[in-house]
Amino acid sequence: MRDRMRTACRAVTVAVALAAAGGATAVPAVAAPTGITRVALPPAPTGLTYSYDAIAQQATVRWNPKDPADTVTTGYREVSCAGPTTADGPCFIRASGPLLTGDSFTFRLAAGRTFYFRLAAENAAHQHTSSAILTITTT
Repeated sequence: MRDRMRTACRAVTVAVALAAAGGATAVPAVAAPTGITRVALPPAPTGLTYSYDAIAQQATVRWNPKDPADTVTTGYREVSCAGPTTADGPCFIRASGPLLTGDSFTFRLAAGRTFYFRLAAENAAHQHTSSAILTITTT
């Protein structure tokens, strides 16, 4: 064990001495990876509002429709949050299932609850940009 420690210390000493001597060792340049395509992030959804049907116990969230000039967004995913801000707890995106492609989403929600909802726009690379948190209060 001592021998390994001495060897490691000598290697560090040599490396430091080489660096102090003006970098006597050359590090080969590394080329940028090829075949990587950068994908623009989708714009965050805006205009979130909700309505609640107490008889059916269903909440419907609506948002501004996708801009026709938006060629990045492939759809939307619903996100549930633990609190009214991200500081109050994490948000979880539903990563499985089909993308939402319209401008509304309906789900069951019992009366007398408060639910924190976000909507995430998704691009072809499965990257997301989330909306502000919408607080849904049912009666």
